[in-house]
Amino acid sequence: MNRPRWRVPAFAFLALIPGILFLVVACSGGAEQAIITQFFNASRLRDNTSLDNIATVIFDPQTQGTVATVSIQNIGPEQRKPLPLKSLAQAQEDAKAEDAAFTKRKDEYQNANLDAIQRVVKAERGEGKISGKDVAIQSAWTKLRAESATMSRKVSDARRALRSETQLADLSVNGGGRAAIDVTKYDGEMASKDVTVTAPVRLPTGETVRKTLVLTLQRAILKGDKEITGRWIVTSAREQKT
Repeated sequence: MNRPRWRVPAFAFLALIPGILFLVVACSGGAEQAIITQFFNASRLRDNTSLDNIATVIFDPQTQGTVATVSIQNIGPEQRKPLPLKSLAQAQEDAKAEDAAFTKRKDEYQNANLDAIQRVVKAERGEGKISGKDVAIQSAWTKLRAESATMSRKVSDARRALRSETQLADLSVNGGGRAAIDVTKYDGEMASKDVTVTAPVRLPTGETVRKTLVLTLQRAILKGDKEITGRWIVTSAREQKT
């Protein structure tokens, strides 16, 4: 016995299209919708504990207003830049080792010429004159002091460079909690994209206006034996200017 064939009328299929498109859009922006909703909810409540886990900024309710619902209008293309955490960590260790070796050399010179250096320092304060062999000591000690300042800046710059890259990567990978993964053991990439949303914003004055906002999301992607992809973090929230 032949089974009856069911045919869907063309008008019925066309009626399903808007619902299908809605589901496609909703699914494509699901991850972005979730993090953005969390961000605005935490900002509205000034829930700093939650914000510290998902964002590096706040949508300040006292100056910018509050947002209860958002609608994603556009998700921009993903951009990536190198994330040389392992290289920066090594650069910091190299700078610290170089500074330690220099400090040892400086201390040895100071201990071997302590009396002369004390005379030089007093003379520089106007408590005497530099003469004889102390002239050479002053020249060498001045050079060592300048080199000491240079080494301190080098270590500080290396530490700052590592910290600036590590903080966001650590938040993305470890969620701001205890570092289960030492991100400085990896190199990788930092992914970024802009998400444009519209939302009714309740201003501090009590007025509600619809605004278009652009949020920047970023996440770390660590490269190793196995790729580690972090969570999206909100790093910027600004009004789109027309």
